[in-house]
Amino acid sequence: MFYLDEYLIISFFIDYVLLYICSKIIKVNINYKRILLSAIFSQISIISIFVRFNYLESILFKIIISSLIVIIAFGFNDIKTFIKNIIYYHIVNFFLGGILFYLKNSGLIKYKYYILLIPIIMGFYKYFILELNKYYSLKYKVTVYLKNGKILYLNGYMDTGNNLIDPYNNKKVIIINKKIDEKYYLVPYQTIDSYSFIKCFTPKKVYIDGLGERNDISIGIVNKRFIGYNCLLNYKLLEGKC
Repeated sequence: MFYLDEYLIISFFIDYVLLYICSKIIKVNINYKRILLSAIFSQISIISIFVRFNYLESILFKIIISSLIVIIAFGFNDIKTFIKNIIYYHIVNFFLGGILFYLKNSGLIKYKYYILLIPIIMGFYKYFILELNKYYSLKYKVTVYLKNGKILYLNGYMDTGNNLIDPYNNKKVIIINKKIDEKYYLVPYQTIDSYSFIKCFTPKKVYIDGLGERNDISIGIVNKRFIGYNCLLNYKLLEGKC
């Protein structure tokens, strides 16, 4: 038997939690009144249960409603931010809806008790997304201009453990695993249990997306395989970044 009041209460709570978690993921200041109003407005989607839409009308209805939900909750600053917000909203919605659909069809828990699991499910999801965002926020596109006229296009990763400074010219050392035809010099470095040298050279210039053109960089060469990147950036490059 279908109970409209019970459905609306559970649906409202699900939407409120979903919007709250979404606001954390997209890193906007949380306005609880806007989220509350948006969660209330989202219940208008129940119309689709009682009104027969054709396929095109159904898609259009869902696009309009979800767009208004996002605008009410997070506002509208520019089209790029709006598109990002609505994509994250649908990703979170899809994730939560998929888990609840599985629980419903598996018979593991009654629908009216889903409300107890939602904060736990979304807590894990928020942690996963924030960790993923944290990882990708440390990745940068790097362009190295060599003195011989060649250009290297690299995928850089900001290593919090790399604070190596070239003592000869006081430049920050970034590390790559490519063999380059340049004049090398040895730069000493120390790990926890050893002391060694790394082959370095000075490029003409380096451009890092988000950090701009840099002339304070030396490049070290290692014979080591990196996974997911081919340039290990120096954490000191972030000093003074706004």
